[in-house]
Amino acid sequence: MWNQDRSLFLSLTIVRAFAVIIPILCVCAPWMVRWYDLTNLDKIGLVDGPVFLPLLICLYLAAVCGEVCVIFLLRLLHNIRAEQVFIPENCKYLRIISWCCLLAAIPFFAFGFWRFISFIVAMAAAFFGLILRVVKNVFVQAVALQEENDYTI
Repeated sequence: MWNQDRSLFLSLTIVRAFAVIIPILCVCAPWMVRWYDLTNLDKIGLVDGPVFLPLLICLYLAAVCGEVCVIFLLRLLHNIRAEQVFIPENCKYLRIISWCCLLAAIPFFAFGFWRFISFIVAMAAAFFGLILRVVKNVFVQAVALQEENDYTI
């Protein structure tokens, strides 16, 4: 039967996998980007020419944001595992994760001038960052209610 503990274990496992996969992809990125640059015949963008360097920069900047997200997701999940859900620390973690998503949207937006499809990735990252900001604001309110209840006799 599926339960909260298994769900938390699955989340931790997936986040840990991403902690390993992101650096591996960073090492492989030059080969993948070179292949993309050579095989992508649909040069749909405002800027013409090779995309090797702009795409590589975009991916490395996004990887930094992704790895920071992974670190703070792990901290958040460890707090949840320790049954410390509505604490100010988790609000801070959600804030950092949301900013990382918003920051990751910037290089993808810039790369959108080379390949228009990247604008969609930038919009998705920004939208996800916005959703996390809303969740963070809910957590802030929940922490305030929790503290108020703790001081009520």
